[in-house]
Amino acid sequence: MSKRAFQVGSSIAESYNFFLNHLPHFFRLVTGPFILWIFFKGLEKILIHEYGIKFDTTYVVSLFTASFALVWYRQFLLGAQHASYTRLVAQGFQGGNFSLLRLGRSVLRIVVIAAALVVPTIVLSIIALLLFNGAGEPMTKKELHELVFKCTVVVMVLVSPLLVRFSLLSAATALGRRNMRLRHIWQKTSGFTFALWMMTFRAFLPISLYAWVLSWMLKEIVANVEMHYLWAVLVVNVPASLMTFFMLAIVVAANAEAFRVLIGVREGDAPHRADAGKPRTENVAREAH
Repeated sequence: MSKRAFQVGSSIAESYNFFLNHLPHFFRLVTGPFILWIFFKGLEKILIHEYGIKFDTTYVVSLFTASFALVWYRQFLLGAQHASYTRLVAQGFQGGNFSLLRLGRSVLRIVVIAAALVVPTIVLSIIALLLFNGAGEPMTKKELHELVFKCTVVVMVLVSPLLVRFSLLSAATALGRRNMRLRHIWQKTSGFTFALWMMTFRAFLPISLYAWVLSWMLKEIVANVEMHYLWAVLVVNVPASLMTFFMLAIVVAANAEAFRVLIGVREGDAPHRADAGKPRTENVAREAH
């Protein structure tokens, strides 16, 4: 397909249409991560209230949301028969033998993306810290954390146009295209940085704002009503988790549509489309080219 076919509005529309037409599959795939989200959030409260143990579940929950994102990619690009967590795990052990070169490429990807975020954040934080201390005011630990957070947000906003191009690598991972390189993604998305950024922005922001307002309102209600802490966990986290998974479904499908148009897929991929071609029967965990 020609790159000219990629349009922000059509990608967003395709994403919402796909979600509405595949609601049963959405609930099938979201059930496991949803239950685990609620379980660990409840466990976090139990440990702090009953045993005085602090256990931050943020990173654990992130694993569940990332897993859902990958299987939703597979739902969009490969179809329901390949969209399951067992197949996702199995793919990690198939599709090619281990090699130091492949390991090195994976590590290099992580280092490049991490450096693009961490180095500017450190530099910006140091500059802000010097300016703050130059005013003659000592900085508390809380203020230092807030400063680093603000610098991180600024860097994320500045670097986000580049990261959205590399985000298409997630679709390649879900497809099992292990040999896809950052350089290839960069070349294929040349000239579409702003369009990809706008697509991600439009897919992410409306639902995220609604979810944030809803969570804030529920937290305020819980804080002003006498309620057992476990009930409070349910009241706040059930809507928050569902809205998060909904947002991910929209963003992922829009991203997958961009991958289909800009990078290209094989015959039989994106089987929900009328122009998908003949269904493939080979092992999708293996690289086709």
